[in-house]
Amino acid sequence: MNRTRIEYLDYTLNLFVGCNGVDCAVREHCWARAMAKRQRCELCRRFVPHYHSERWVEPFKVKKPSRIGLNFSSDTFDRDVVHHLSFNEMIVMVEKADWHTFIVLTKQPQNIPFNQVWPKNLWIGVTVNRKADLWRIDALRERVGGVIRFISFEPLYEDLGAVDLAGINWVIIGAQTRPNLQPEIEWVHTLAAQARIVGAGVFIKNNVFPWSKLRLQEFPKGCA
Repeated sequence: MNRTRIEYLDYTLNLFVGCNGVDCAVREHCWARAMAKRQRCELCRRFVPHYHSERWVEPFKVKKPSRIGLNFSSDTFDRDVVHHLSFNEMIVMVEKADWHTFIVLTKQPQNIPFNQVWPKNLWIGVTVNRKADLWRIDALRERVGGVIRFISFEPLYEDLGAVDLAGINWVIIGAQTRPNLQPEIEWVHTLAAQARIVGAGVFIKNNVFPWSKLRLQEFPKGCA
């Protein structure tokens, strides 16, 4: 596991690396793909979805309860990940390391298995960058229950207007950093206000309006 500068995480753990980039709005600016090119592993450099079995034990070495971003250099529900033989092994790891909170993000919620019982310490979210991605929120609600559900609007590329956030526990809002591209302040305020209506926590990342001293960084209710 690696310490991370992502504000809402303590560590990242990439059991899987690589994804197919299906319907990804940020593929040309993907930091994970760029970082993977620096690795010695050939599959990492090619960003082909694959599993690193040697990392399975790492969460058990950290006794302090931590928030761990799982597979942030992949997509946990990429078709080649969710059908991998080690996918269930990963879920068992999350369940056994129950003093940690594991956080996963996907752009491919259509691949989330129906009727799966998820460990309570797993938070599942979708990335929404533009209006064309809003279907992912419906897919998340349809396929995931019993755990924290969240939306990451990072980077936020356009005004999304009215967004149905019913059943969503947490909203993250971020900018694009390489190259820097800031959302309009009205877009951020509109999303935050809609999150308030449904009682979702709002986490505005430090890369949004970094010159501002105002910073709203909440977690889902009941979580620290």
